[in-house]
Amino acid sequence: MCLVTDTQTTKREANLPQTRPCNNGNNDTNINNNIYNNNNVKNNSEHGVNYCSHPNNQHAGNHANTNDTTNNSPNVSTTIPSLKLSTIILWSILTYISKEFSLFLPRFQSKAGAKIFISASYNYDDDLSFFDDTILTWGTDYAICIIMLFASYQCFNATTNYSKGILLDRSKSKSLRIKSSLLFFSYAISVFAGGYAHYTFTEGTDQRNTTPFRIWWTICVGSVTAAGGFMGSCASEIYLLLNHSQSSDRVRFRMGYMHDFLWVIYGGFLTYVCIMGEISYQRPACDIFVAGTSQFIPTVYCVLTVLSVRWTDAKKGLEGQLQLQLQSQLITPEEQNGDRAAAFAADAVKEIHRGYRYMLYIGFFLNAPLLPTYPAFIQYTSLSLGMVNAILHSNLTIAWGMQAWSLRHICQALNLMGVEQNERALVQVQARGSQEHAEEKKDQ
Repeated sequence: MCLVTDTQTTKREANLPQTRPCNNGNNDTNINNNIYNNNNVKNNSEHGVNYCSHPNNQHAGNHANTNDTTNNSPNVSTTIPSLKLSTIILWSILTYISKEFSLFLPRFQSKAGAKIFISASYNYDDDLSFFDDTILTWGTDYAICIIMLFASYQCFNATTNYSKGILLDRSKSKSLRIKSSLLFFSYAISVFAGGYAHYTFTEGTDQRNTTPFRIWWTICVGSVTAAGGFMGSCASEIYLLLNHSQSSDRVRFRMGYMHDFLWVIYGGFLTYVCIMGEISYQRPACDIFVAGTSQFIPTVYCVLTVLSVRWTDAKKGLEGQLQLQLQSQLITPEEQNGDRAAAFAADAVKEIHRGYRYMLYIGFFLNAPLLPTYPAFIQYTSLSLGMVNAILHSNLTIAWGMQAWSLRHICQALNLMGVEQNERALVQVQARGSQEHAEEKKDQ
């Protein structure tokens, strides 16, 4: 059994499958709207089509409905809602509120926070500014950088092994793979720049009050503010495929699709604020916590996106359970009605397992306790600054690792979208071919 994939598209198809079963160059179409027309083998092969054969379907492919040359399959696409000017204005206001919230919360969360989060605007004071230069800080920064580069690669190159001989088309997950890869690459840039700054600028405020330090530290903090945009864009991609394209009985609630442009505004504005020095404190490490706080909105949107879908293996309470009659249907109502986008999304829902979803929930909120923990460590313990940073970096590694692992799993699940529908269609092709072959023998 196999699929043929055509990588050339003429419009945005929301990463939904361009896959179809092989019929060895023969025309077999309109089988439950799952077999695509394949008249021109030579032309398709020139555009990156991969052909394969299966020993059980070669004869069937030669006899099944060879007189049908019309492709009646509907386009597999999810319409992206249009972006209105009023939405952009409201989103810009929300982005500004998020910035103000990120600057307000750290200082007013506790007495310790008020003493630690003292604004600097890249003008550091000898009596107030502290910056660790031990291996406990820059060493763990570099270690996290290596891990995040690996996570970025794994997300970008997420593949799915399928045991039934199916040739899977990774273009279905391409957009999410790119966005999640950029998210973890931005994390890698942040910790690399931070590690370099901690290792290099070791001579007190005289070095920190220089342009090179400001550049490196802006890269460090700005990569985190930009990551909020990438994070939200990942959530929007998941929402588009698994919520927006699904019927109402397969989702718990609707939140609305956030266009990628809105996340560009979000991440871009907060990064601009960072460059201008508003996210700058006497203890430069505080900058990271403020930048992390600015990720609150994309974090909530990402978690709610996953919670909004009804899952086949959900437990009552936290998630929504997909109704048993919907789980047991061999051919979904969406497929019967020709809604291939929803039918394909149903495949992905079955493959995103509960453990990975819980990993996503925990991973995206696990860094939240670091905001009150850092000033508490500084004010109420005798731990060295390097030791405090190493402890917090350990938590950071676990949280980001869980984010990467869960997003990669979702990318792998998206690679399986449409597999079951194509399998059923191919079985029907084989059955019809075998029946026609038997009739031919009988006639002979």
